[in-house]
Amino acid sequence: MSKSNNKKPVYDKKKILIAATALVGVILIIMTIVIVSGKNKDKDKNATTTEVAINVEPISTMTDAEDLQVVSREGYVISELTGEWIDESLDGQRPICIMINNIIDAIPQSGIASADIIIEMKVEGSLTRLLCVIKDYDELTKLGPVRSARHYYVELTDMMDGIYCHYGWSPLAEAEIPALGVNNLNGLYLDGTVYYRDDARYAPHNVYTTGTRLVDGIANAGYSTTYETKPEKMFAFNYEDENLETGMSANVVKTDYAHNSPWFEYNADEKVYYRFQYDRAHVDDQTGEQLKFKNVVVIFAQYTSLDNVDHQDIDWNKGGSGFYATNGEYKAITWKKENGVVKFFDEDGEQLRMNPGKTFISVFDETYPEGVTFE
Repeated sequence: MSKSNNKKPVYDKKKILIAATALVGVILIIMTIVIVSGKNKDKDKNATTTEVAINVEPISTMTDAEDLQVVSREGYVISELTGEWIDESLDGQRPICIMINNIIDAIPQSGIASADIIIEMKVEGSLTRLLCVIKDYDELTKLGPVRSARHYYVELTDMMDGIYCHYGWSPLAEAEIPALGVNNLNGLYLDGTVYYRDDARYAPHNVYTTGTRLVDGIANAGYSTTYETKPEKMFAFNYEDENLETGMSANVVKTDYAHNSPWFEYNADEKVYYRFQYDRAHVDDQTGEQLKFKNVVVIFAQYTSLDNVDHQDIDWNKGGSGFYATNGEYKAITWKKENGVVKFFDEDGEQLRMNPGKTFISVFDETYPEGVTFE
C-alpha cells in the first residue's frame, strides 16, 4: 500500500504572512516602545522612548514546500519528486529508476502507475523507452517489463541519485555506469534473484521484478537506500495547486513519436491528464487504471545517431526550449543543465514551479517541433 497522503495540513495564516515578509532578506525592525507611568497615560509627561533592533531571519520562498519552517504535518514530509506529502519513513529515501519496455508487444505494463515521474525518450529505430522514477517501491507486486540500459538514461538517474534498474546495456551504458559511479541492478547478473521471467510473454519482453526483490537486491549489493548528501533539486513545486492563467489551452497534448503516437487528455473534474498511446488508453495491468499525471513537461533536445545500430545520444549540456502543461493550460519554458542537473525555467529565468503531483516528461527531438501540439 502506498504511503502517500495528499491531505493538506492546517496551518497558521498569520505565520505565513510573517514568513512572506522575510523573503527579501534580514529585515531590521526598529520598534519604539513607550514606557508609560502614572494613571493618566495620555497626559503623562514622564513617558520615555527606547529604540530596540530586532533581526528577523529570512526563510526560503513560500512555494518551496520542502524548506518551509512555518508549515508542517506530523508524521509526513514533502516529496522531492512530487511536492506532495508522503510518510516520513520515506524521508531521504533514494528512488529506483527503472528501464521499462514500451513497444506494443510489451503492453500493458505492470506497476508503472506507482511512478512519481515517468520520462520518455527515443532509443534505436525511433522506438521509446520509459524511465520510471519510484520513491515508494518496497510493496510493488509486479514491475516491468524491464529492458536494457542506455547511457543518457543512466545520466538522468545519476542527476537524481537514483538506483538504476535494468536488464542488459548498450556499450556506452556499460561504460557510463562505472564512470559515473551509478548504483545499478543489472538483470544480466541477477536473473532469477532480483528479476524473473513471466512465461505468459516471450523474451525479451518478459522480465519483471517486485518490491521485495528490489529491496533484497539493493541490500545484497550494499547500496545505501538513503541520500548520502542532499541532491541538487531537479524539480521545484508550488505549495498548493495554481493555475497558469496564460489563456493558452492544453486540453489535449500530443507528442508525435513515430511508433506509439502518445497523447494526453485533460480531465477538468479531476484536474489531471490521462495518457494514451497506440490508439488506446495507457493502462497499468496491476491496477487496471489508466495512467494520469498532474503535470506534463515537454522539452526539445538534440538527439544524435551514433552508429549503424542507431544508438542515440542526447546532449544534456546544450539545453533548449519546451512546454509545461497543467490544469488545462500550457506555457513556454526553457531547460538547461545547472550544477550538474537538468532543470526547467520559466520566462523570467526562475526555476519552474510545478503543481504538486505526478509528472510525465517527454524528451522530444528538437528537429521536429511541429510534432508537439496543444488543443
